[in-house]
Amino acid sequence: MPRLPVIVAVVLASAGTGCSLVGAGQGDPVTAVPPTSAPSAVVRMAGDAQVCTVRRASGRDRVRGLVAVDPHPVGIVVVWLPGMNQHPCRAELTRGNADLARRIAKDVEAAPKWPSGVFHCPMDDALDAELYFEQPRHAKAELVDAGLAGCRGIAAPGRSARQFTDRFARDLASIAPSPWRTRL
Repeated sequence: MPRLPVIVAVVLASAGTGCSLVGAGQGDPVTAVPPTSAPSAVVRMAGDAQVCTVRRASGRDRVRGLVAVDPHPVGIVVVWLPGMNQHPCRAELTRGNADLARRIAKDVEAAPKWPSGVFHCPMDDALDAELYFEQPRHAKAELVDAGLAGCRGIAAPGRSARQFTDRFARDLASIAPSPWRTRL
């Protein structure tokens, strides 16, 4: 029973990162400075359980359209964030070239809008990937969040979510380290 509050906290934290089920048309891309290294992950006590945690991009912005990304990035940086029970507890960073970045950007743009309604999702252990689509002549990249657990989805702060498609999963898996690859 002590794990229930942790699960609820993770689900609520995920909802606060811009994963919204309500929205309108295409939104402007969300920009952020891509990291140069993976963030530190730490094991913390949550009740009687130890959980793996890491800093996550967050935003409580008002929803302004659907997740979007420019179709012509010059590269992609992916920060792979651990699930609560991942051992060893660590985050990783990978990079992809322009061809892969464009393929994944097209996958994001082609993914349908997350449907409205009530969903019963599998356990969400917070396994996640932050995708930074690098743009020519810009220090900031376009941020997209890929939720790899529970009701998997493609989100961004202040944007309505898109569905997690098989094509998106296949292209993202090509640069995913283990254990993330096994969840795609």
